[in-house]
This record gives sequence, structure tokens and C-alpha cells, in this order.
Amino acid sequence: MDRSTSLIKALDILSVLARQTERTTLPALIETMNLPRSTVVRVLNTLIEYGLVEKKDKQLCCTPAFNDWAQINRYGHFKTRYRKTLETLHCEIGELVLIGIQEGNGVVHVDYIESDHQIRVAPAPVTRHNLRHNALGKLVLSKRPDLAEEWSRECPDFAKELESIRRTGVAWNREESVPGMIALACYGFSEAPTEPMIAVAWPVMRFSEEKGAAAIKTIQSITEPPIFQ
Repeated sequence: MDRSTSLIKALDILSVLARQTERTTLPALIETMNLPRSTVVRVLNTLIEYGLVEKKDKQLCCTPAFNDWAQINRYGHFKTRYRKTLETLHCEIGELVLIGIQEGNGVVHVDYIESDHQIRVAPAPVTRHNLRHNALGKLVLSKRPDLAEEWSRECPDFAKELESIRRTGVAWNREESVPGMIALACYGFSEAPTEPMIAVAWPVMRFSEEKGAAAIKTIQSITEPPIFQ
């Protein structure tokens, strides 16, 4: 095994930070790792971008997302953290609201609250969905050009759509995956890949651009996660 790989170094750093009872500094971490400063910084930046490590006031530690990531019952933990948020969104928007998480080259619907309308968008809990034609999936692809490279090359309009999503933080599925359904997706409590995303879906007959804009405003007003241990 090549122990010089970035993956091994990242796991080593996570192992060091996970066992710390207090935050640590970059110099202390470099000394512990016995690696070049540039290497530690490069790997740390990736872990920070992925949402597993945070740096605050020059102090480093694993994030709550790291603990979520390591949970055996990961979906159950997400459901608990987001349930009140879903209930609030459902009351204000009155349509199907759900959370989903990226897993590899797909997204999984973790939890939802259905609308009480006679005509509904049927939810698909704990199911895996393709990234390309899914609002949650497009949100993922906007930050993962490596996963979207082939589609972007084959379809310039799709590349432009991803650029728009990067700017706005909002992705749309306008009857692309299911005829008669329109959905949008926004980030959850953070933009980290380890954090669930939030989606809303309407039957076409009940959708309007005004309702879509109001739903985006409501979702984006949620900026702080609940305190949950």
C-alpha cells in the first residue's frame, strides 16, 4: 500500500483531530503529523471544504458533520436534526418538502413531509436518484465539476445551468425526471457535502414562479442549525 496517498494523510489528520478533547493549532497538528506544512494545509483545506473539519480563531477541530458522517444510524440522525425545519417549511409552503444527501454519484431522499392536497407529488423515501435530472443532484453537480464533466461537455446549456446554480444556490427540476412535477433544491444548514439539502416539489397545476420564489426565500431564511447533541 502506498502510504503517501492524500487519502491516508486525510484519515490520519481526522484520527488526530477526532481524539482531541480541545481544539488544536496548525503548528501543533503539523508537529504531530510530521509532514511538510504545505501537505498538511492542502489536505486540511479539502477536509474543511468537505465539512469534516472547521477552523475558527486559528483553532482546528472536527465538525458535528464529522460525527454525523461516522454515525451508524446516519439517516436517523439527519431526520432528528431536520424534522422541526421540515415541519416549519411544510406549514409555510404547503407542499411536499424533503431532505436528501449526496452518496457517490447519486442522491438519497432521507425524510419528507407530504402535502395534504388531494393531488400530491408522491415521495420516494430512502431511495437513490440520478444526479443529472434531479434538483438535489444538480445542486451537488454545481460543486462537483468532476462528476458533471461529461454532461457539461455534451450539453453547453447544462454547463450554463450549473454555473447559474453556483451563483444562486438554487437548482430546478422542471418536469425532467417526472412529467407533471416541478421541484427546487437549496442547501440545508450548510453547503458542506456531508450536510443534507432541502427540496420542495409541486404538481405543475399548483406551481407558479411566485410560489417558487417564496419557497426559496423561506428555505434560505434558515441559516443556523438547531443545537443538537
